[in-house]
Amino acid sequence: MEISDENLQTLGRYLQETLNPDVNIRRPAEKFLEGVEVNQNYPLLLLNFVHKSEVDMTIRVAGAVAFKNYIKRNWPVEEDQVDRIHESDRAAIKNLIVTLMLTSPNRFRNN
Repeated sequence: MEISDENLQTLGRYLQETLNPDVNIRRPAEKFLEGVEVNQNYPLLLLNFVHKSEVDMTIRVAGAVAFKNYIKRNWPVEEDQVDRIHESDRAAIKNLIVTLMLTSPNRFRNN
């Protein structure tokens, strides 16, 4: 999954749809995000999206929560299991996370 403006826009649209109270809109968006989270660069795409100051804060928070949940589900590597986070993504997250946290609004640090 390439980190491109097109993919960032698509991600934003699906994150926004996850906030919709209509289950017929929300659930397909949640399923889409679950389906693409296995792709390389997905967590980096989320981090780039969350860091974009021009994006509506509510949708950025949804992206931050999606990132947190992704990390919670996938960061631990179970013995005898395949690492669900690509090695290059794991290294990039480690390199970026502190800087992003220090430059992000307080709302993200509390999620």
